[in-house]
Amino acid sequence: MNNRRITQMGMSTLIVVMSCFLGVAQAAEILVNTDVIDQAMDVVAQKYEESAAVQEEITRLQNSGSQAFEEFKRANDNLESLLVLNAGYRKQISIQEEQIATLDESIASVQEVTQGIPLLMEKMLSSLEQFIELDYPFHVDERAARLQFARDAIDNPDVSIAEKFRQVLVMYQTETSYGRTIETYPETININGTDRDVNIARIGRVSLLYQTTDRQETGAWDNRGRQWVALDPAEYRTQVQGAIRVASQLDAPRIIELPVLAPEAAQ
Repeated sequence: MNNRRITQMGMSTLIVVMSCFLGVAQAAEILVNTDVIDQAMDVVAQKYEESAAVQEEITRLQNSGSQAFEEFKRANDNLESLLVLNAGYRKQISIQEEQIATLDESIASVQEVTQGIPLLMEKMLSSLEQFIELDYPFHVDERAARLQFARDAIDNPDVSIAEKFRQVLVMYQTETSYGRTIETYPETININGTDRDVNIARIGRVSLLYQTTDRQETGAWDNRGRQWVALDPAEYRTQVQGAIRVASQLDAPRIIELPVLAPEAAQ
């Protein structure tokens, strides 16, 4: 009986002791498992931090790549603009080079042209002087003075070539204008060895008429004979008087019958 009790007591104690031992072992196992979890969590946290750093670097590189791409696009656009501008400049330079070549040719011929201008002007004045001598004798002194003025300009070293040539051209223009105008002016002419005060009527270069101030004598210039000839007063007195009044703008223009020399055949 007593042995059975002891045995039952021993078994109970053993169970308690084993339970305690098992509790300590489970606790140790749980403790060990917690450390592993902490280590795992540390590894995960480290990996997360590394992943975040990598993602940040990727984002930075992506932003940097986008900025670099935008800068490339702007640089490419600027390059295209510069290429177009450069093409325009090349075209302008090509045109300017052609102009320079033309100017060089002109400059090369300036000396030759300049040397020939004085001789040309002298020939022009000589021809004009001969023409005036053979022309109707109107404004003789004025035309001679204009011719002398042009000659003085040519002989003056202080006058430029351009101004000398302009003076000659002015003379030609003035002489040309006489062929398409009419005018009247008082003049003293020699008729049969006697100086007479007359009114001159010039009709272009086709007729040069005179009438004395008392209207008693009327005549015309015979350019072939180089002299004044009297006209029939009964036929031309009124006509010449009318021409003088029209040239003086006292009468309206009208058709007037006047003596005109027949044109000569061209040689």
